Amino acid sequence: MPMRNGLTWAVLAAPAYLAPVHSAAAQAPAPPAEDAPDGEMLQGSATTPAIALVNRSEENVITQASDAFGTSVGDESIGLYNGGNVRGFSAFAAQNVRIEGLYFDSQGAFSDAVRAGSTIQVGVSALGYPFPAPTGIVDFSLRRVGDKPVVSARTGFGDFFAAFATVDAALPLTGDLDLNIGAGVEEFVYPDGADFWFVRYGGVARWRPAKGVELTGFYSRYDYFDEETTPVIFTAGAFLPRRIARNRFFGQDWADWAGHSQNFGGMAKVNRGPWRIGLGLFSSRFTIDQFGANFFANTRADGSAERQVLLGRDQVSQSYSGELLVERGFTEGPRSHRLIASARFRRVDDDLGGFAFRSLGPAMIDAAVALPEPDVAFGALTRDEIRQETGALGYAMLWQGLGEINLGVQKTRYRKEVRAPGRVPTANEDSPILWNASAAITAIEGLAVYAATTRGLEESGTAPAFAANANLTLPALRTRQVEAGMRWTLSTNVKLIAGLFDVRRPYFELDGDNVFRVLGDVKHQGAELSLTARPLAGLNLVAGAVLMRPRVTGEAVQQGRLGERPLGRVGTTLDLRIDYQPPAFDALSVDLGINYTGRRAARIDNALFISRRAILDLGARYRFRLGRTPTVLRTQIANLTNVFGWNVTGGGGFQYIASRRLNLSLSADF
Repeated sequence: MPMRNGLTWAVLAAPAYLAPVHSAAAQAPAPPAEDAPDGEMLQGSATTPAIALVNRSEENVITQASDAFGTSVGDESIGLYNGGNVRGFSAFAAQNVRIEGLYFDSQGAFSDAVRAGSTIQVGVSALGYPFPAPTGIVDFSLRRVGDKPVVSARTGFGDFFAAFATVDAALPLTGDLDLNIGAGVEEFVYPDGADFWFVRYGGVARWRPAKGVELTGFYSRYDYFDEETTPVIFTAGAFLPRRIARNRFFGQDWADWAGHSQNFGGMAKVNRGPWRIGLGLFSSRFTIDQFGANFFANTRADGSAERQVLLGRDQVSQSYSGELLVERGFTEGPRSHRLIASARFRRVDDDLGGFAFRSLGPAMIDAAVALPEPDVAFGALTRDEIRQETGALGYAMLWQGLGEINLGVQKTRYRKEVRAPGRVPTANEDSPILWNASAAITAIEGLAVYAATTRGLEESGTAPAFAANANLTLPALRTRQVEAGMRWTLSTNVKLIAGLFDVRRPYFELDGDNVFRVLGDVKHQGAELSLTARPLAGLNLVAGAVLMRPRVTGEAVQQGRLGERPLGRVGTTLDLRIDYQPPAFDALSVDLGINYTGRRAARIDNALFISRRAILDLGARYRFRLGRTPTVLRTQIANLTNVFGWNVTGGGGFQYIASRRLNLSLSADF
């Protein structure tokens, strides 16, 4: 379901940083940043182009990924991480989000009408990034326009034959003014057969009134309606639910969602001599006009349970945010220096809660029994208000052929106030000094080693729908990270990244009173590996691995109320993506994806684990022309071997993974 902070409609992001990117550069995929000359391989570049293809028929996430950590292009994503999972934590929930390099508080997901693609900024890719964050950064790229007008039409069906049709236009209006507009209607079907329809629309306008100056405005919205919700199953003991048929809806279709997600804003970027200036002002809004959640509680081994629903209405999350980012660069012999100053703000107003809970009586978890909608009276809403301002100063020095250092310090002021009906308002304040430091050394030609440490104040997302404090915003908490690793460019076609990391923050889970709150501290220590290679003409390979040791510490663990393994965190993840386009028949390309995940704790006391599994995806693209129109037929079979498995939600609920499914689309660029 579409959730605030993009937790479910998670997208990844690629940095554009500060400099304007002119339309001529947007025609082709950007070269990987690793191809920079020796001595510049780690430095964050203010001229890094965004993933912003004009032609939808040219989108291919495997060939355009520069590492294995997480990339999305169009509506396809690959990699070890996504916005909801970076080294086991959520960058979206932490509000570590950017739009082309500028700070953005995200409450609702972007429409594909304006979003071109994205990558996760973590590890070595974040070293040159101004003021990195412990939980990684998600940086959206907006669509761009080429030299010629292009109208892209797409139609087909997604998972479980969910139909869609979209139209996007990239229009160079004048030499200095561009416009992207798009609209579409799409169906979305969940693994259990629950579905909904949504419409999406929006546009991006860019104006370059003078050399080195770019002004951007955008508007993005989708409206969703009649969204049935997949039931969450809670078992009565340390066992998994029995296997049930997939692709069948067992919830109540009147317990559904309706609402919208809306984002708009503007950016100004100036690149004049040694000065680079970026200013962004944004608004993000997510509404749930109608809310419904289905549960099966106290589920026994035979599948018998108690059917429950949680109903609500008029839930609203609204934010305003922005950043002024100023950089002054100068050169001293082989050394290049950058002085960076930033001022950020965000204002978040949430109206949440007032839910009505109802038990619908005994049921079997695989019985599709339609029950009448109960009469309910909704309570008053709880008001959450967050105010945060941050000032930051940074310094970076690149010594040609030797290495670089990056330093930053931030002073942030944070205040959250909660006004619940019938209760005295409560407030949470913090005003820490945060900092980051990193250093990289060019050991030999093509090989760089690095080390970094970061301190942050990050949001913790919202409490899950089945908690006593359902959907309410959790407090911001201090986090920290240390890491070290290397990046080795063996050749222009082979790049290897390896690193070690240690990320620590407070641990949230349900307590004995069903309140989602801090129960201890959690640390994620591990190693990650990324390999990108083009070993043969037409063959692209993206491979990655995460070997992580997640652990919970604190009084609850010592007393035996919590296990050492945090709920749902995966220790081992392997991801391999291959795309092959035969040079002798380049109209066709085939792609293969294999994703392996190790076992994960399914109860907070570690009395139950979900076993490891591997998912295989197989796809193909066929490129041809309809008359003079470039056209691509894209097909993919996901979960080819039809593996069955369970995912565990926050709080210990279960939902099964999607079965084998076919996707088919036809894209044409007129």
